Amino acid sequence: MKFEIHHRPSYALAVVDLEVGETVVAEGGALVSRDASISMETRAGAEKGGGMMKGLMSGLKRMVAGESFFQNRFTASAPGHVTFAPTHVGDIAVYELAAADDLYLQSTAFLCSADGIKVDTKWGGAKTFFGGEGLIMLKATGQGPIAFNAFGGIKVVDVDGTFTVDTGHIVAFESSLTFSVKRFGGGWKQFIFGGEGLVCTFSGTGRLWLQTRNPQEFGKTIGPKLPMRD
Repeated sequence: MKFEIHHRPSYALAVVDLEVGETVVAEGGALVSRDASISMETRAGAEKGGGMMKGLMSGLKRMVAGESFFQNRFTASAPGHVTFAPTHVGDIAVYELAAADDLYLQSTAFLCSADGIKVDTKWGGAKTFFGGEGLIMLKATGQGPIAFNAFGGIKVVDVDGTFTVDTGHIVAFESSLTFSVKRFGGGWKQFIFGGEGLVCTFSGTGRLWLQTRNPQEFGKTIGPKLPMRD
């Protein structure tokens, strides 16, 4: 299985080349194209043999996290390729996940992955709630490539020590990093009038992926300009 990213950074497209018998799992609605040798199966639970109830619960948890209820499995009967794209404008990154590692993703960031990777919701408690990402994050475990998308371009930061970032710009980070969420500037004056909201400080050694645009702030900007619904 081989992942390639084309047309980056603004209109990124993930191209996945599959050999016979290989399967890639993708977020519902992400498909752009597929060869005739690639078959598609839709499930509420992407894991094989999980059963109807397990699949139902998995789908409901993904909906809470901002993902789609269904996921699609694409399997090759002969060598071929399938392509995927996110719904919004932005870049795509590919990460080779090892069995001993975990990767945390912001909600809606998952695009597609090898069949051996499990993407599950992860209760983040008050830290993620106050970080503006809701109460749910996505946790990727297993082994193989995983592709995730951002709003805008992607900047990779290799953290060694501490690093602070606005919460709205976080896309993904390795589980070797710990984090804490604080008010911008550390005081109420900066928090209220600084226009930056809350920031997240990562500690340790590991990789962090940032997006160059903040979807929450973008929504606040264009929201008042949209026509009113009848």
